[in-house]
This record gives sequence, C-alpha cells and structure tokens, in this order.
Amino acid sequence: MRNSARWESSGTGVAMIDGKMQDDATWKQAKVISDLADLVAAKDPDLAAAYAG
Repeated sequence: MRNSARWESSGTGVAMIDGKMQDDATWKQAKVISDLADLVAAKDPDLAAAYAG
C-alpha cells in the first residue's frame, strides 16, 4: 500500500507532498492508516488482494 509521494520536510511541521502542503499531523495519520493496512494485509490474504486494488 505504498505510493510514490515524495516527503520534503522543512522542519516547520509542514511538508510538501506531491506538490501540496501537508502538516505533520496529516502525514502521521496517513502513515498510521497505511501501516495498519499493511499489518492487516499480512494476516489476511483476501484483504491483501482488496488493498492491492
């Protein structure tokens, strides 16, 4: 469940992702969801196929 988004941090709590400004909390929330999806997919082949999309 990985994409090609580039993370460019300026050290201010705001980053540029794929040309859009995102705050640090937004990125952290997305990372938690992505990591959770990876864990679930590792345990359930049917969901892994669904996540692969």
